[in-house]
Amino acid sequence: MNIKIYLSSKLIEKCTFCELYGLVEDLRDEIRFTVLDAEPLPNYTEPIGKICSVADYTQFRAAQSDRTLREQLAREDNFLRLAISNSGRIKHVMAKVKGVTIESLNKLLIIYDEKGFSNLAENDLTAEDCDNDLLHLARLIKASKAEPIGWTEQLHTLTEQDVAQRMYGVFLPVGKALSVVLRKTALYYHFNEWVECIQQKDANAVKWTLLMDICFGVAIMSMIIYFGNPGTRFMEFAEIVVDSLLQLLQTLRGNPIGLKLNGSLNEFFFSCFSYQVDLWWMFLRILSPAIQFLFIPLSILGLFGLSFQVAMLSDLIVLISLHAHCFYIYVAVLYRIEVGGIGALYRTVLGKKRNVLRDRVEAHDYMNRQLFLATLSFTVLLFLLPTILFYYIVFASLRFAIYCLSYTLMKIRRTILRFPFDAMVRWLRGVYTNLESLEIYNIGSIAKENVTITYVAPRTATFWFRDTSSDFPRWEPKCQTSRTIWEFLVSLIKGELVTFIQPDERITPPAKEREK
Repeated sequence: MNIKIYLSSKLIEKCTFCELYGLVEDLRDEIRFTVLDAEPLPNYTEPIGKICSVADYTQFRAAQSDRTLREQLAREDNFLRLAISNSGRIKHVMAKVKGVTIESLNKLLIIYDEKGFSNLAENDLTAEDCDNDLLHLARLIKASKAEPIGWTEQLHTLTEQDVAQRMYGVFLPVGKALSVVLRKTALYYHFNEWVECIQQKDANAVKWTLLMDICFGVAIMSMIIYFGNPGTRFMEFAEIVVDSLLQLLQTLRGNPIGLKLNGSLNEFFFSCFSYQVDLWWMFLRILSPAIQFLFIPLSILGLFGLSFQVAMLSDLIVLISLHAHCFYIYVAVLYRIEVGGIGALYRTVLGKKRNVLRDRVEAHDYMNRQLFLATLSFTVLLFLLPTILFYYIVFASLRFAIYCLSYTLMKIRRTILRFPFDAMVRWLRGVYTNLESLEIYNIGSIAKENVTITYVAPRTATFWFRDTSSDFPRWEPKCQTSRTIWEFLVSLIKGELVTFIQPDERITPPAKEREK
């Protein structure tokens, strides 16, 4: 069994003779004395040792034969005695373990820099699987510091009051009604993630995340207001999108890139899509006064942070391109019907059919009129396939471009919530530390008492270009059901019908996957 002693360097530098307060841990293969302060702490009111002068230590060792002193020492279970000289040098170390003083036990005296470990304790050191002794020391130092009640605790106390409960009961139906309306918007999903971030992160991390987010949001809001009414810019951009889409439809109406498309089907697509574009633009023109008025309170979202503005921008992009999304749905449904019909008719021409009950393809005898109708229908669908396929490729590509933009905006706002601004601020102040920056020095030993003395001090570390996932709290959304860009592209190539609008929209798994 070994004895490990953690002692703050400030107690040695002061050269004061005092009692020591902290924690004594009886582990499987060692006894650990962790000295935190020279004053009683809220959780540690009993002394675990004392620092005395060399003369007092010598007198104590000589007086151990006294009966009264032996009775007093017999009541001590685990106790630590340190003797230091007037110059601050450690001369003697005596540790009483389980009521017995064994001089032959190896003792490791670790003098730590309390200020450096306090900075190290600012990182996320609450992981249960963290068994590092120095991280355990940093956690104890952080827990021993008396912290004032934070604003998050005050907010929680406020919510428990009767007035807050009544207001919650009044606004709860309104909130449920708005959630039904806004459930498909990025603002709705971002607000839920914003609440999750506040609940999961440390109070200090939440403070700096919200502060930086709001500062960036106010800056962007000021720029938007300075350059004019955002509603006017929105209508100008929407007009550009509508004109570009009409020009694209006009191009598809002819012979794009030399392709010979079906004329009748091409004219039908052009009539339907151009009518819907004109209808959508008329709808925006009618609502333009309301849109220009609503952009003023929407710009005030900058007071909540840049992440809310990014979510609003994602919703505006979806609003402008909603007709393109509808075009994709129309063409995707036709494409799936086309491919499924060609596959079924192809099996009919070959004299086969699909057995749905046994989930397999079996041979079947068809009558001549059935084969004739199947061949005729197969030929019609086969000649219509190039036109439908070309329209599917065009609008699926447009849908993919919009999804890439929305996905990028989703990653930006999640990065704002995930980024450790508190660690960056500590790095700018020159107090950011981690385990890699620890410096350990062997400063001496006391051979007669089997004591080895070391000094441990965290130094300033670099914050950038390293994996800092274990240094500070990381927020991750609870429901990461969004499809990546590659998964979305694969779905489009396979011809799957992608009906969701927002990339972070909760996707319901298929029935087969739920059964598994």
